[in-house]
Amino acid sequence: MSRGERLLRSLLIVTLVCASLWGMWNILVPKPATADNTLPGKTARETINKSNTSSKTDAQVTPEPEAEDETYKRRENCWTFLLIGMDKGGGNTDSLMLATYDVAAQRVSVASIARDTRVDVDRKLKKINAAYALHGGVEGLIDEVSMTFGIPVDFYLRVNVNGFVRLVNAVDGVDFNIPCNMNYDDPAQDLSIHYTKGMRHLNGQQALEVCRFRQNNDGSGYGDAGRQETQRGVLTAVLKKVLANPGKANDYVTIAAENLDTNLTVSNLAWFAAKGVGFDLSNLHTMSMPCEWINPYMYLDPQATLELVNEYLNPYTTPRTLEQLDIVTRRK
Repeated sequence: MSRGERLLRSLLIVTLVCASLWGMWNILVPKPATADNTLPGKTARETINKSNTSSKTDAQVTPEPEAEDETYKRRENCWTFLLIGMDKGGGNTDSLMLATYDVAAQRVSVASIARDTRVDVDRKLKKINAAYALHGGVEGLIDEVSMTFGIPVDFYLRVNVNGFVRLVNAVDGVDFNIPCNMNYDDPAQDLSIHYTKGMRHLNGQQALEVCRFRQNNDGSGYGDAGRQETQRGVLTAVLKKVLANPGKANDYVTIAAENLDTNLTVSNLAWFAAKGVGFDLSNLHTMSMPCEWINPYMYLDPQATLELVNEYLNPYTTPRTLEQLDIVTRRK
């Protein structure tokens, strides 16, 4: 066999091996599916209410979008996530963040949802963070988030406080600029938070305490909006350390296995991990859902919320409208 023939054979073998590996990857690690929820917002709530009161079958009461209707056509390679932080007792949600990962643009947007956000529900306690305990756990919470903001939730990640503490410790802590003096004690919640304003290196327990702070015992501080900003800042600092220490991947996997509940499969995680290699943190956008405190709830600003959803979170090819969101105003 001539040299040229040997080279050609080698190229063919390499090509076949690569094609086989690529085929195996797509079989074993397929692209993640999107949620079936094509009717979020008011339409979904009306459909659910109908199904709860009608004797008809689900197929009879749940309309499917017409084929030519582009309203619910999903963007290619774009997924939504609900990040759920549990309180120490594990019965309520302590923090909620709605995120969208646009893989094609390599852009991640994360919006904090105030715990006291007023939602359109029949129960007595109408705060969104009560959905987990009073409306069917994760599924009920996803239902209320989806209908409030008019977009589906493809995946959820629920982490307990121990998992957060362990992750921060696994990356040897984070440097964070504490925005104000913190002096808060609440024996009922086992909270004792005392920090001075300024840059500080935080271990896992300290990072958790800073994230849980809202105000001092004397009433000063920054409230829920400041708390959300601090949580996103600490989370970003932790993410930077995680990405900078890929050699600790086994530690991350162990912590996640013991403290994280999610509907992401192993193949889903592998697919997103492969797509996120080398992710540029300058493409990470964090924000808070625009709202106003009117005792005892936080009321979303309808127009500002709609604009935020369409600019950062909307996974559909067409913009959402106010009619497709289910926002409660103080007049409602």
